Amino acid sequence: MTSRALGSQVVLDREYHGTTDTLRVARSEVGARLADRELSLDLRERAELVVSELASNAVQASPGAPYRIFVAIESDESVVIALTSEASQGGPPPRAEWGPANVLAATGRGLLIVDELSDDVNVQRPTAGKIVVSARLR
Repeated sequence: MTSRALGSQVVLDREYHGTTDTLRVARSEVGARLADRELSLDLRERAELVVSELASNAVQASPGAPYRIFVAIESDESVVIALTSEASQGGPPPRAEWGPANVLAATGRGLLIVDELSDDVNVQRPTAGKIVVSARLR
């Protein structure tokens, strides 16, 4: 999702190292770029949480492998976030299976949280070994 749609404004397109110390940096950079554009606090906070969940999933699924975050503001002021990473172990489960295996599970809520915070979430596999998860927030 690195091609710009007509009327969109790219505010971030950056690759991060696939380590946990980059999670806070990625989240902060997204928040700061959206604050610069004077978007609502609610939208900025949801975008930060979406980036945090997607980046955490990428680092957990493929430790050490870089991930790329792309953020654009569309002409209707919606925010599109796309995270591209290595697709290990088959990638995320089908949408119907998003969520923890059981209520006591320590993991498995990331995509469910992203889905709840977003208006639309898509998972694509553009090439072998890559996965792109994109979310649109209004």
